[in-house]
Amino acid sequence: MSVSNFMKKKIAIIGAGLAGFVCADHLSPDFEISLFDKSRGMSGRLSTRRAQSGETVFAFDHGAQYFSAKSAAFKDWLEPLEANSHVHRWKPRMVTISATGSVPRPTSEKFVFSPSMNSVGKVRFSVWAHKQLYLDTPVAAIDGAPGAWHLNCGESFFGPFEHVVLAVPAPQALALLPPNADFVGRVQGVQMLGCHTLMLGYLPQNDIEADWHCAFFDDALLGFAAFNSQKPDRSGGTSLVVQTRHDWSQAHIEDEVEGVAELIAHRFKDLTGLSPAAGGYYRLHRWRYASVEQPAGAKYLHDNAVQLSAIGDWCLGSKVGDAFTSGYSLAKHLNAELS
Repeated sequence: MSVSNFMKKKIAIIGAGLAGFVCADHLSPDFEISLFDKSRGMSGRLSTRRAQSGETVFAFDHGAQYFSAKSAAFKDWLEPLEANSHVHRWKPRMVTISATGSVPRPTSEKFVFSPSMNSVGKVRFSVWAHKQLYLDTPVAAIDGAPGAWHLNCGESFFGPFEHVVLAVPAPQALALLPPNADFVGRVQGVQMLGCHTLMLGYLPQNDIEADWHCAFFDDALLGFAAFNSQKPDRSGGTSLVVQTRHDWSQAHIEDEVEGVAELIAHRFKDLTGLSPAAGGYYRLHRWRYASVEQPAGAKYLHDNAVQLSAIGDWCLGSKVGDAFTSGYSLAKHLNAELS
């Protein structure tokens, strides 16, 4: 029977980060897919902040910085993206910085999406059919019953859906899951940590130089820094991101952001000699859920009886590849189960 001869089953995916849109990307055309995200754009922690000071434009990848591709499925998915210059390979110069100085550290070839880390979601959405994208649409509750779920989005309601996929951080998934889903306990066991990212942009007259592209820190506060403007296919002014250690951020997740930004900037200057420049860009972003300390221990979580699933890097770890594997694996499962 052709697709046109029957009503397509409807699947809702809550969360348009990598796991969510990879799942949507690999679901059968036999399904009608609706993808929801509370943000104004796709890609989740594959995020890019654009800013301008005078005539200088800055772009900050203030979430994930780069990634590796280990699984055959991930490599296959990246191949056409790379062929069309939506992915570039990057071998950055890396160092470890401590209070006693800096030392080079081994590096290997990484991947970055181009022209920014968040661009991959837009690229894939542009070729989708039978998929709807609802941005700036937070889901407040999942109502209804298995096989006929409705999404309560405040002033708007969507549904019914045969199946709902939660592709959000574990604590947010837990808040939406009905208590009778059999994997609730697995989600409760996931532990996630935060991160603070300070974005620094430098005007041409105040530009800075360093002998590294990426730095890891042996420090109680700072964890990582990268010159985003050194990545392939980037344009604009010098853009630098400085990220805290996850354990430090978790202990200070509710601290006032201006004070945290000052702490990061001062410590970064102490260790590197580099500081924010007048007239440039200076802004802090707080990630409440940035890293996974205790994953769920499965590629995805699924309850056929209630027609609910959950995906995300937190199912397996904290890497971009974990998010891909989670979304891809659930899509293959649903294609076999629901088609």
